[in-house]
Amino acid sequence: MDSGAFEGMPEQIRHDGLSLWRAARLMLAAVAFLLACSKPITPAAADVLPRTSWLGIQATPLPDGGRRVDAVLPDSTAASLGLRNGDVIPQGVDAQPWFTPGAAPAAGSRVKLPVVRGGKPVALSGTARARPLESYVGGETRYGSVAFGGGLLRDILVTPRGVAAPPVVFAIQGVDCGSVDTPNPASVWRRIGQALIDAGYGYYRVEKPGVGDSRGGAACQAIDYAQEIAAFRAAYRHLTDDLGVSRSRIFLFGISMGGVHAPQLAAEVAPRGVAVWGTVIRNWGDYWHDLDTYQGFLLSGLDPVEESRKAERYRAMLNLFYFSGQAPASIAAAHPEMADAMRDTLGWDGAEHMSGRHWRYFQQLPGVNLFEAWSKVKAPVLSLYGDSDVIALSGFDQRIIADLVNHYRPGTAEFRAVPETDHFMRRIGPREAIRAAAISKQPASADFNPAVVAALIAWVRDVLAKPVAATG
Repeated sequence: MDSGAFEGMPEQIRHDGLSLWRAARLMLAAVAFLLACSKPITPAAADVLPRTSWLGIQATPLPDGGRRVDAVLPDSTAASLGLRNGDVIPQGVDAQPWFTPGAAPAAGSRVKLPVVRGGKPVALSGTARARPLESYVGGETRYGSVAFGGGLLRDILVTPRGVAAPPVVFAIQGVDCGSVDTPNPASVWRRIGQALIDAGYGYYRVEKPGVGDSRGGAACQAIDYAQEIAAFRAAYRHLTDDLGVSRSRIFLFGISMGGVHAPQLAAEVAPRGVAVWGTVIRNWGDYWHDLDTYQGFLLSGLDPVEESRKAERYRAMLNLFYFSGQAPASIAAAHPEMADAMRDTLGWDGAEHMSGRHWRYFQQLPGVNLFEAWSKVKAPVLSLYGDSDVIALSGFDQRIIADLVNHYRPGTAEFRAVPETDHFMRRIGPREAIRAAAISKQPASADFNPAVVAALIAWVRDVLAKPVAATG
C-alpha cells in the first residue's frame, strides 16, 4: 500500500475519529538525516538486491478489514490489474500479501485480486510490477545494501548532482514496518529529499529488516527494539566506513521513534549534529499512560473525565507489561479483565504482536534511558515540534531535550516549534480544527509543510558554518 503522505504510514492513519486516535498512537514515524563527507563519496558495488513489486494505491481502511481504493498510482500493479477509484478490496488470501511487509509477490509474476465494484464481485488479474526507482531533480540516486542479521537491508543514498563532498542526511524512520522507498513524489519522504537536494545536501535512508527490497534474516514484525537499533547502527557504520562519509559531515535527524534511536547512536559515535522531530524523552511506560489520559480528547473530542478514568483503570496493566516485564499472554491468564485493555490501548492481537510489532519491542522501550543518552551527545542539537502534534502530545519532551543538552553543553541545543503542523509534517491547522474535523468525521485538509525541512536546513547551514571544534 502506498500512502500519499508518509509512504509506509499505516493505512489506519487515514481513519477519522477514534480509530485514527488508536492507530495513530502506535505510529511514531521517524526520519534521520546523515549529511555526508569531507571527501567524495566512495562508489558502491553493484546493487545485488532485486526490486520488490508494489500494489500502488492510496486507500481507506474499512471496518470489516477491507480497503476502498482512493487513487491508483501510475506504473503500478494496481494499474496493471485495472483497479479503479472506488473499488473495494476485501480482506482475504489474495489481498493479504500486498498489505504485509515483505510478502509482496515477485515482480513479473502473474497475480489476481478480487474486488467489489459497484456492489458486484469482479476478479482482476495482471502482472506484478516492480516498484519504480526514486528520482530527484538535480540528484543522483544510488540503491545499495547493508549487511545485517544474516541478510541484506536496502539502503538509498541520494546526492546532489555535481557536488563532490555534500553533507548527507540519514533519515531514520519510526515504529512501523512500512517502506521508506517511494516512487511517489508527493510523499513526505520525497518532499524532504527534494528539499535537501535543492539545498546541496545528500539524503540517506535504510529499510528495516524484511521491508521493501530487504532480504534474509528476521522480519521487522518479529524483531525487538534492540535488534532494530542494531540495524540502524549497522547502516550508520556502513555510511561512514563503506561509503566514505565523514562523521564531521553527518547529521542525524530522528522523527518520532527515530528521535529515540538518534541520541543513542550519536552518544556512541558522534555525528556533526542531531535533530529530532515529534519524539519523547520521558520513560516510555509513563508516556503511554499519558496517551491514555490525554490523547482521546485532544485528538477526537472524547470526554476528558472518562478518558482519565479509563487511563487509571489501565494503569495496573501497563505496570505489569512495561515495568514488571510480563508477557501479554501471562497478564491475560492471571488477569482476564486486562485482556481487553491490552487490545484497546496496546493493539494486542491476542498472540505475539502489538500493532504489527512483536510485543517485546514495546516492552524494551522503558529500559532505554534517554536522559543519559542525550547527556552524552557531543554535537549540536535541534529539537523540532509541530505544535498541532497530538501523537507526541505536546512540546514538553522536545523542550526538555534542548534544556537537558544545554545543561551539559550550554548553548549547543535549541528548540523550535512549527505552527499548525502535525506529527506527519502536514500543515493541518490548529488543534481545535483537527478535533472538530474528527468529531464531524470530515477529514481535515492537509499537505506537507515545507517549513519543517526549511528549519532543519537552516540549522544545518548554521552548524556547518562553525568550526567542528566549536560545535563538538
